[in-house]
Order: sequence, then structure tokens, then C-alpha cells
Amino acid sequence: MEPSADDLVRRLDRRQRRLLIGVSGLAALLLLLLAGILFYWSAYLLGPSGSPFTRGPYLLRVDAERATLRWRTDASQAVALRAVDPQGREIVGTADGVLAGLEPGVRYAWTASVDGRAAAAGSFATPPADPGAPISFVAFADYGAGGDPEWAVARVAAAQRPDFVLAPGDNSYLVADDRVLDRNIFRPLRALLADAPLFTTLGDPHDTALDGGASIVRAFDLPADGIYTVAWGPVQVVVLGTDGAAPAALAHAERSLAEGAFAHRIVVVHDPLQPGDPLLPLLRARGVEVVLAGDNHRYERRVIEGVLQLTVGTGGAPRGAFTPESADADVSIATFGLLRVDIIGPRVTYTFLDATGRVRDRLERAGAAVAP
Repeated sequence: MEPSADDLVRRLDRRQRRLLIGVSGLAALLLLLLAGILFYWSAYLLGPSGSPFTRGPYLLRVDAERATLRWRTDASQAVALRAVDPQGREIVGTADGVLAGLEPGVRYAWTASVDGRAAAAGSFATPPADPGAPISFVAFADYGAGGDPEWAVARVAAAQRPDFVLAPGDNSYLVADDRVLDRNIFRPLRALLADAPLFTTLGDPHDTALDGGASIVRAFDLPADGIYTVAWGPVQVVVLGTDGAAPAALAHAERSLAEGAFAHRIVVVHDPLQPGDPLLPLLRARGVEVVLAGDNHRYERRVIEGVLQLTVGTGGAPRGAFTPESADADVSIATFGLLRVDIIGPRVTYTFLDATGRVRDRLERAGAAVAP
């Protein structure tokens, strides 16, 4: 007996229902599988969400008892700053980035946390109380162009783990303006400035042409003219702005170089000193052992009327017409790189490293300036 039309319809309907149930079950299984994949991806495979910091954090200044960091975030987010010493003792920072109650000659590891997670970290050393303790710093100028050469110099500099950084001006190219400082300075130097404060000065015209240097002054909390003095244990660094022969620079040098009993005195100025400069007799009389300069986009080692001068305008700005060779230079190299200075007791070693980390010049001295 053949099935009736109603039987055929009922059979087809049952098959359709079974098919629909199967498809629904498969869809549910696929949704569960997709949800599991998404959970696994978000919990275990996704990378970090990105830094909440749009600038820094970077070390603004460090002395024997306190350190100050500065930063910007992409919103009004609370930042929790902490540091620990080698014995695991904790120092809690203030909301404006100050770590107080530090001890001299100690390396601290710091973290800056947002929403309960470390979003940035670094370390720094406080100046030593022991005059024989080793001190190391790096120096380069004419660096803030934001290109591959600057990034390479910054990587080599960070690898040296310096106590601090000296920058004899021309911090941003072609001009210094707050809107370009992250590209030109704070992103390329981020790793370096997380571990060492940068003591810079104003170059001319790049740092001063647009706003008279106000952007650099604000970013690094400098005096308006870029003239000031830093003491780092047995080392005195006298920073003289663009022109060491300017009346304000000469007056500051005379005052600062008469202060204290420093084993090592260093002068930083943007424009290299030349024979006959009125600053030179004072530097000889006060035992300044080296002048660090920029402006010329090359490395040069010169002795000018008995004073050692190292020009380090090698931080990454374009060369070409900006790299004249001085006729009286003992060493003159047109390359990107940085100067590393190591001080142990009375001994000072100057090492120029190019942007690959290769040693291109090395000079070891016993501290005092060359006799005239």
C-alpha cells in the first residue's frame, strides 16, 4: 500500500525538523567553539593594549636624596610611582613624580603603574658620596631629528647604562616646539631617559628660533637661558648655554668654578670654543678638565690653549655642510655616535662610540686639564 500524501508530508516535515535541529546544534557548537577561541585569544594570545603614556616617563633630575620623573598620559589617569633599592626596600612616589628619602650611591628600580599594572619601568643611580666610586655618563648633541641615526645613537647610549646624559644643545630639528618633541626627543630616547636624567642646554638656532627656547626649557625644567650647574658626587658640570663667551655665561662660570672642592670639573657649551675665547683662561685657572660642545655635526678632539675640548655634535642630525673639519683637531670623525666618559678616582677615560657601538677614539687621562 502506497503512503498517502499526508504521510509523505509528515515524513518530510520530520526530516526537516531533524535537519533543523542538527543545524541548530551545529551552530550552537560552533558558537561555543568561537567563544572559546575568543576567550583564549583575549586571555593568552593578545599583546599589550599599548602604553597609557604619551610622553615618558623620563627622569628629570636625580640627586643623592630624591629623584623626579615627568610624564604625560592620554587621559587624566592616576599614576602610581614606586621604587625599590637593592635590599628590596620600597619608596612610594608622589602624584607629581617625586621619589624622596633616597640614599647616595644606590641604584633604584622604579615602576609607574596605571590601573594596577606596571605601564613603564626603569632604573637610576643616585650620585655617590664616596669620591672614589665609579661614575659613567654619555654625551651627544645635535640629535633631535627623529630619524634612524638618532634612534641608533640612543640605543647605543642606553646600552652603556650611564648615570646621566649631557647634551650640548640643538635638541630638536628643524625647530623646537612642544608638538614635535615627542617625535624628535622623547620617543627615540625613551629607554635612555628611563634610566638616566638628561642635562641639556639651548642650541642656536634650532632650539631658540621658534619660541626662544621655551619648549626645551619647559620640557627639561631649565633656567630660561640654559645656564646652570649640576653636582654629581665628585663631579661638577657647569652648563653655559649657547655661547660660553656671553657675559651671563662668563659670570656663571666664574661663580660656579670657584665653588666646592670637586675632583672633576666639566664645562658644557653649545658652540665650540676657539683660540682666543675669553673663557679659556678661567678654565685653565680652575682646572677644568674637558669642555663638551656641539654645533659641528662631527666628533672632534682638540686641545685649545691647554684645554681639552671634545665636540660631540653626532647625535643624529644631518651632516653634509654642517660638518667642517677643524684644522687643529687631533681627531676629527664625521659620523654619528656618542661619547662615553668613565671616571674612577682621578682617572678619566673618554671613549667615542659610533652608531654601531664601535670604538672610534679613546683617551685616558689623570683628571686635570692639560697644562698650557
